[in-house]
Amino acid sequence: MIRLTLGDVNRKSPYEITFNHGDFDFTTDAGVRYSVSFIEDVPLGGCDTFQFGFRKREDTHTSHDSKVKDTLIAIIEQFFAENEDVLLYICDTSDGREEKRNRLFIRWFEEFATPERYTMQTANAIVEGQGFYAAIIVENRNPKLEAIIEDFKQTAESLTGEKP
Repeated sequence: MIRLTLGDVNRKSPYEITFNHGDFDFTTDAGVRYSVSFIEDVPLGGCDTFQFGFRKREDTHTSHDSKVKDTLIAIIEQFFAENEDVLLYICDTSDGREEKRNRLFIRWFEEFATPERYTMQTANAIVEGQGFYAAIIVENRNPKLEAIIEDFKQTAESLTGEKP
């Protein structure tokens, strides 16, 4: 189970975050509700791994809102402030927009993160005509960093048949 101090996240987040049935929820100025989850996954490199989930609660079209990015970054930053775990990101494939989601998430994260503090490894493949995009994010202070990266590369290679 992850540790995440809601008060610390809310001090940095432009939207107020609440904890609701295991998810971290927030509502935008336009009334769009989002949910963020951390689901324990298979360990990588001997380190706990949590799959990062992010979704709209309703299927509505929304315009660009930079506060959403800032809210997600506040959550991720607090995750790493309190945990030495691996964050696993897998794009939702339910509507065929996974490639766009992947590019957006990576761009948002790269705007926030510095290579001195974080390592991100990505992997992607086309499986039965559908794109599969995944990434891990690890804080460089993690003592198992090299083992985590190697384990992710081996796992991605075995799933995709290609080297990431």
